[in-house]
Amino acid sequence: MNNSFTAPTTYFLQEGRENLPECLRIAFRAAVQQNVKKIVIFTAYGEGVKFAIENFCAQQEYAGIKIVAVTFPAGKTFTDQQHKPITVEIGNDVRALMQSHEIPLVKAHLPFDPIEPGAALRTKIGADFSLLSEALSMFCGSMSLCVQAIVLACDAGYVETGEHVISLTSDTAILAQAAVTRRMLSQLIVREILCKPAILTIGRKETRPRIESGKSQPHELEPKAKPRLLKKE
Repeated sequence: MNNSFTAPTTYFLQEGRENLPECLRIAFRAAVQQNVKKIVIFTAYGEGVKFAIENFCAQQEYAGIKIVAVTFPAGKTFTDQQHKPITVEIGNDVRALMQSHEIPLVKAHLPFDPIEPGAALRTKIGADFSLLSEALSMFCGSMSLCVQAIVLACDAGYVETGEHVISLTSDTAILAQAAVTRRMLSQLIVREILCKPAILTIGRKETRPRIESGKSQPHELEPKAKPRLLKKE
């Protein structure tokens, strides 16, 4: 009995939006190979969802794949490198495009974000889960967003508990068994890392490090055989 399989992982040499087209291509290809019917996209401006609609959803081989979009909650504040406030939201044109393709948008508090205490309290109430985000950031900056996108989509009812989905950001994609937030630590399982940055140029401000060994391009290991996931009983 074969007790293993070889699956491809793509490693990018930088973090960021420039990896988005390839990340989406990898995700849609893996969804077909693994018989996954839903792709959860965490998006700040809607770029990933727009690109998926325009370049993948219309193709016959991807016709059975549904997209669920997840974004930051209302009221979350952002600043630029000079610490000046900036607006991060999905534009009305992209929202209309999503609605025309019946793509739901989930906006909710991110489970790993701390809950701000009142002025009278000096303790960091509700900050415990932020450590999970820090731990996942050892893989790359977007890994925690991929995980949180799954549980939020599950909380909202667009993904079923135990369902296998692909979750992605602009530079990271994983295949996972979904769970709601309250059961995340006991039921959510990351099956495969489909792609991720190998060099954390944004989150940890790395430059091209020694691991490249003279190679200037990312590479893939082609699988010998890739089985489909068993259906949940």
